[in-house]
Amino acid sequence: MLNGFKEWAKKNGWNIFPAKDSNDFPDFITERYAIPENWLQFIRPLEVCENNDATVWFVTPWDFRKQENGFRWNEFELMSLEWCDGDSAVTEFWDRHIPVVQSVKDGYSYYAINTESGKVVYGCEPEFEEAETVADSFEDFIAKIIAGEIKL
Repeated sequence: MLNGFKEWAKKNGWNIFPAKDSNDFPDFITERYAIPENWLQFIRPLEVCENNDATVWFVTPWDFRKQENGFRWNEFELMSLEWCDGDSAVTEFWDRHIPVVQSVKDGYSYYAINTESGKVVYGCEPEFEEAETVADSFEDFIAKIIAGEIKL
């Protein structure tokens, strides 16, 4: 799966950099989410996977580490919580959806894996939690990207 994606990425001007060190997820992520094995195998070898403008990127284990500046891995959840005064429905949604792709290309949007069903959903501002299913699995998601059915 990763090799086919790497070919697509190269043809489409994406930047992919391998992880230099052990690329484990922080404990707070593995405690919150049941990380799907297929996504783990895809993303763990990568430190950076982004389009040429750095406006669309796959969330890598490196992104889950605390950052003082820049876009946080849970930025959309934090925005929603701020807008909704800490609504528990927001937290419940994000407890079941781990972000795998984030975009600031044409407004804020994301793709996430529903950790209960394994399906990939797409959401965008202003109501990030009103997400729609775009792929039945992470493998299907990558196949749709390569086939041009999902445009990043």
